[in-house]
Amino acid sequence: MTLVSPLARPLLAATFVADGVDAVLHPDAHTEKFHRIKPALDKAGVPAALTADPRMLARVSGAVSAVCGLMLATGRKPRTAAMTLAVLNIPVTVLNNPVWDAADARQRKHYVAGLLRGLSIGGGLLYAAAYRGGKPSWSWRMENAREHRAQVRAATEAVKERYKA
Repeated sequence: MTLVSPLARPLLAATFVADGVDAVLHPDAHTEKFHRIKPALDKAGVPAALTADPRMLARVSGAVSAVCGLMLATGRKPRTAAMTLAVLNIPVTVLNNPVWDAADARQRKHYVAGLLRGLSIGGGLLYAAAYRGGKPSWSWRMENAREHRAQVRAATEAVKERYKA
């Protein structure tokens, strides 16, 4: 493990823990933005079950965000937590930065900056999800073990053949 990981993971996770706890405790502040895009979600075909109760949706996504943030920060299943946060980050970033609703150029610039910031965090989360700490992937380990077993079998057969008298 490098020295960077124990420092970088909590720094990346801090915003998700804080926002998640805030969404659980104060869901109304998080649902105001949701009401603005609800017509677009309905038009896009998002199931009504997901959009029926915005307060509950805010609380559930906040709880998931806080728990996954804590998991990432403490190093417990960090790859799973980072991937979950990356998937959760996309709709939240779009919801918080509705570029299509910008009233003027200044507001559009603000939304675009927020959108890029959210996408950058998403990229960091995807990197954290793919980071294996220097260990090879599961598929590489399985293929390597298969090749090793084949080599051992071939060597065993060669020894048996040599000493067969």
